[in-house]
Amino acid sequence: MKVYLVPVSLTVSMMSPAVLATQHPAPQHTHARQSAVVQLQEHSRSLAELLQQPVDSQALHQLEELSYQLEGDLLALGSAWARVAEPLESLHQAVELGDPDAAQRHARGYLEAMNNWQSGSLS
Repeated sequence: MKVYLVPVSLTVSMMSPAVLATQHPAPQHTHARQSAVVQLQEHSRSLAELLQQPVDSQALHQLEELSYQLEGDLLALGSAWARVAEPLESLHQAVELGDPDAAQRHARGYLEAMNNWQSGSLS
């Protein structure tokens, strides 16, 4: 039975996302990725604008919505975004706790990570 598992596991490993990513990307995949980057940048810009006002209960609700939108954007881009996802998760937790100061601090941390990515220093 083990003789049959080797070819199956090899076939399955050849279909893994890491292997498929090394192949030439389809134009649709490239377009979807570009769209996800644009959405991520727009949602990040909205977050920066939201932080210009005091963080009250209404702003916390808006932060929660934006954080979920940003999470969806990051998921569409894949695992290379782990460094940006960490401060975003901290923002989620602060919003769930209803802590405006922590939410603002973690939102700024997320925006700093995004700025690092945009400037090319985030790998």
